[in-house]
Amino acid sequence: MAIILGILQGITEWLPISSSGHLAIFQYYFDEEPPILFDVILHLGSLFVVSYILRNELKEFLRAIPSTLIKIKGRSTLNDDERLVLLVILACIPTAIIGLLFDGEIIENFYDKMYLVGICLIITGIVIWYSKEYNNSLDFVHLSYSKTFCIGIVQGLAILPGISRSGTTIAFLRIFGLEPIKAAKFSFLIFIPAIIGATILKLNEAGETLEEVGLISIGLGFSASVISSFLSIKFLFEVINNEKFHYFTPYCIMVGIFLIFNNY
Repeated sequence: MAIILGILQGITEWLPISSSGHLAIFQYYFDEEPPILFDVILHLGSLFVVSYILRNELKEFLRAIPSTLIKIKGRSTLNDDERLVLLVILACIPTAIIGLLFDGEIIENFYDKMYLVGICLIITGIVIWYSKEYNNSLDFVHLSYSKTFCIGIVQGLAILPGISRSGTTIAFLRIFGLEPIKAAKFSFLIFIPAIIGATILKLNEAGETLEEVGLISIGLGFSASVISSFLSIKFLFEVINNEKFHYFTPYCIMVGIFLIFNNY
């Protein structure tokens, strides 16, 4: 079961079909509910892969953090790398606020009411389809602060199962003018602090999860998440390069309609 969940996480986290939505569907129909921290560990597998794929961007990003903080304090002009650091920080603020405010009973309702997941999947599909009309060529640093804050809100709303974090953030970044691959990379960059924050918040459950799931199952799930995440991201880049990102819309809408009419 751990391997299945790891593969599910790795594929659905990066493809625009909602990992949390598919986890909710899995739990509902198979009556399996892994501990929250186990889900976070699977996300760490995805984090490991995306950090490797963006290793060059991350090196420049980490190198620019100290000078960014100094220049912000002194209100000096930022270079491109430093502005990217500021944009990522800005995007993470609304994400963190939404996550802290709405994580809990509101989200748990989605795991019991599949029609809500279905509605969110349809919303994801519509947003992805709408973004196909935009094929711009801007880089990260051309994002305005207001648009970046909006992206942070979009990422925060992806706490709702069925709202694809990667799908909606990439779609909105494309609508806001970013070149498609740049949109995907920025979406991945803001994923990194979000999942690190979620992991820190769940660390108090580590002992309980280890006892309930077992070290071997955790290792198998993590490994499956790493392998499937790597293949999934490579596939996503190919899809974006071939301008077929919106091909995921029919899947989101069909699954959404099924969940609505089968569970309402």
